[in-house]
Amino acid sequence: MLSLRQRLILWHAAVFAAGLLAFSSVVWLGARNILEAEIGRWLNTQADGLDRFLHLELKGTDEAAVIEEAREFSTGLPQGSGVQLRRQTGALLLSRPPAQIAVVQDASIVLVEGRRARVIRRETVIEGQAFELLLWRSYEEVDATLWQLARLLATLTPVFLALSVLGGWWLSRRTLQPVDDLTLAARTVSLSRLSERLPVPESRDELQRLCIAWNEMLARLEESANRLKQFTADASHELRTPVAVIRAAAELALRQNREPVAYRQALLKIKEQSVEMGELVDNLLSLARAEERQLQSSFVPVDLREVVHDVEVKSRAAAKAKGLRLSISLPASPATVSGDPASLRRLVYLLVDNALKFTEAPGQIEIGVGARSDTWIVLTVSDTGTGILPEDLPRIFDRFYQADSSRSAAGAGLGLSLARWIADTHDAAIEVTSEAGQGSAFGVVFKTLGDS
Repeated sequence: MLSLRQRLILWHAAVFAAGLLAFSSVVWLGARNILEAEIGRWLNTQADGLDRFLHLELKGTDEAAVIEEAREFSTGLPQGSGVQLRRQTGALLLSRPPAQIAVVQDASIVLVEGRRARVIRRETVIEGQAFELLLWRSYEEVDATLWQLARLLATLTPVFLALSVLGGWWLSRRTLQPVDDLTLAARTVSLSRLSERLPVPESRDELQRLCIAWNEMLARLEESANRLKQFTADASHELRTPVAVIRAAAELALRQNREPVAYRQALLKIKEQSVEMGELVDNLLSLARAEERQLQSSFVPVDLREVVHDVEVKSRAAAKAKGLRLSISLPASPATVSGDPASLRRLVYLLVDNALKFTEAPGQIEIGVGARSDTWIVLTVSDTGTGILPEDLPRIFDRFYQADSSRSAAGAGLGLSLARWIADTHDAAIEVTSEAGQGSAFGVVFKTLGDS
């Protein structure tokens, strides 16, 4: 496998060689056409001159005089050319210099004494008598010139090709040197050094955009790694408490023989902590899948009234056990949005569960659905609980955040974070209004299905 630099050099040399070959071919063919056209123009000029010469110089109609005048004209022709004079019947009257002419290609290309030549024929009438004039000129000089040109091009092409390879090597080295520098810098980046960034050149080219993209990727990786570290630390901290309680209850029950009632109380405590730990693990897994976008929802039309009714039935027993009144307020017409029914039920349940945790008897929790406009539908969960302090409002959706550490037994601080993620996946927004000691109201604003 060739390196990128070697491939660039080879491609550069191949393209340059093809260009040189095309250029040499065009030059050679162009030179040949020009030289051959020049011979054609010269022959036409000489033929016109011979015709005029015969008409001007000839005295009388004697055939011998015509031959003599044609012979005199031929003395001025350069070497490699000649003239023939024939009667109209084809009989040869004069050939200077003496030569055998044979047609080999068409009427304009002939062989003169075995050499390729260009010929032109003219008919002229002198005092009523018709003659044929034939002038020719050898291609020997043209062929010699073209041969010299071909040798020159064949000599210079390898030289220019070698210079091209050297230039390609220098250019590729200069071009790829920043890439090598970036590679060395990238190798210094590790999981423990994600805060480092690659140097960004001020070149305003692809390399600059590559460095910027790399640094943006490193920033995202650093953010993900920090979230993972924080997530792991928080999860370990939250799981430690129920595990310790379960272990302590089991060790206390096994320390000595006890009455069945004591064992039952220990098992109930273990069960209670196991349920809490199960919910915590379930929320952790849901957030982990959400973080990696593995929780894919299949969106269908969903009537929020049905979702609220299902959650109300599920939460009725828990509200009654705490001495709370749970009520719902639903519109008469359908409140349809696009979403995943199971995820939407979980969203509402998480908001209701949060209200149950922080509302004491004889409190009230209300779930409502209403239209804010023709475009938006709002699902609200309000309570008469302890409320939220203004300084805590901006952080209530952070993972594991609890406004009051004394309430840690009420949960792990994951419910609202998971609720916000579900709302985000449905392009919905969560609004919160609260006053300490007066209760809280959470509103989830959805776009109606017709305008989605």
